[in-house]
Amino acid sequence: MRRLVQAPVPGQTCLSPLHQRGTRWAQKGNDVEENQKVKTQWPRSADEPGVYMAQTVEGQWLEWGAWSRCSVTCANGTQQRTRRCSVAAHGWAECKGAHADARECANAPCPSDSKWGPWNHWSLCSKTCDTGWQRRFRMCQGTGVQGYPCEGSGEEVKTCNEKKCPAYHEMCKDEYVMLMTWKKTAAGEVIYNKCPPNATGSASRRCLLNAHGVAYWGIPSFARCISHEYRYLHLSLREHLAKGQRVLAGEGMSQVVRSLLELMARKTYYSGDLLFSVEILRNVTDTFKRATYTPSSEDVQRFFQVVSYMVDAENRDKWEDAQQVSPGSVHLMKVVEDFIHLVGGALKAFQSSLIVTDNLVISIQREPVSAVSSDINFPMKGRRGMKDWARTSEDKIFIPKDMLSLSSSEMEESSHFVVGAILYRTLGLILPPPRSPLAVTSKVLTVTVRPPPKPTEPHVMVELSHVINGTSQPQCVTWDYSKM
Repeated sequence: MRRLVQAPVPGQTCLSPLHQRGTRWAQKGNDVEENQKVKTQWPRSADEPGVYMAQTVEGQWLEWGAWSRCSVTCANGTQQRTRRCSVAAHGWAECKGAHADARECANAPCPSDSKWGPWNHWSLCSKTCDTGWQRRFRMCQGTGVQGYPCEGSGEEVKTCNEKKCPAYHEMCKDEYVMLMTWKKTAAGEVIYNKCPPNATGSASRRCLLNAHGVAYWGIPSFARCISHEYRYLHLSLREHLAKGQRVLAGEGMSQVVRSLLELMARKTYYSGDLLFSVEILRNVTDTFKRATYTPSSEDVQRFFQVVSYMVDAENRDKWEDAQQVSPGSVHLMKVVEDFIHLVGGALKAFQSSLIVTDNLVISIQREPVSAVSSDINFPMKGRRGMKDWARTSEDKIFIPKDMLSLSSSEMEESSHFVVGAILYRTLGLILPPPRSPLAVTSKVLTVTVRPPPKPTEPHVMVELSHVINGTSQPQCVTWDYSKM
């Protein structure tokens, strides 16, 4: 805003600095210089008008900046440069003339055999259904300018998402389940969401169509959700692994097994927790091995009780869900076998151990390579502590002692066999079938022997009773998951 200064007595001079556009207003007597802007105003207390003048301050251009790079790499292009106006002491100045300059630049002629560069990625589709379009571009190598001088087009367009947009009844509606909001989506699509607040990871859910063509939500999958308590237990396991002393590491694993058993006993876990528990048991087994620490009988009982909880029939749906991520039940079998050999290696010659739970019967025995005591019959139903489901079971396995033999060179390396046999009451319900269209209709028997005996004439004999009546073409099958 300009300040107006009343004219003084003739012959005197007054100055009033103004900061509007860097001007200075002044008046001197009644003489007005040419090329000056003049304004008049009647003073409040004078009969003669006062004369007011404004003078413009012109700035100075600084040196021109450097020329920019040529706009092309071959043939003729353009370059640009700029300059700045100097700032006066009062903070503003006006410079006359252009602040930018341009000129032509010349390069070597573009090669006549220019080639197109690679196409970049396709753009996102313009529509999610009912046919949209995508674009992608390529550059002519050597020019930096799209489409010149290469022959052909530097742009390509294609259609996408040509499927018809779903009708209203083919859309799953928004739904709030287990503290999670599932946004509407079309049938056949899978939606991902954060796990419930007590877990980390991602949950998923598929929108399905029923027999009448109406969309509905499937059961949420929590195969990638891990509860905080299981995550914390795994962190504590890593802390125990960091302990250098053998005894401390072994005792730490005992504590981990106890904590895992307490969590499993609550039976409030996700399918992802089952997969994570397999990993925890594997780490426990490996740590016991590295620390050359012999698990106590209580540790062994707790370990197999954890496994018994995991393979319970109530978890059938959870294991089926988990198979979307990993065949966890198969990996669990391998972990159990490794732990059996860990326990068996600490037994004395001809010593055996029997563990019985609601879903497992495990027999572990150690036999000298040079003198296997007797044939192995499993399960021994008359043993003390045997559960009724195992005592009345018609399933059994027979291992002749002549089968347990090694070559002379192998006998020098190994002094004993560790033989483990497991009868799983419910594993058949949660194992993926060995091949389609087979279905497991019995309990599962596994035998593990280390070191592997040499092939001999006697064979292992297995008898398994059917759990499901009316089975057609029954046959005994074996799994080979050695490559998993």
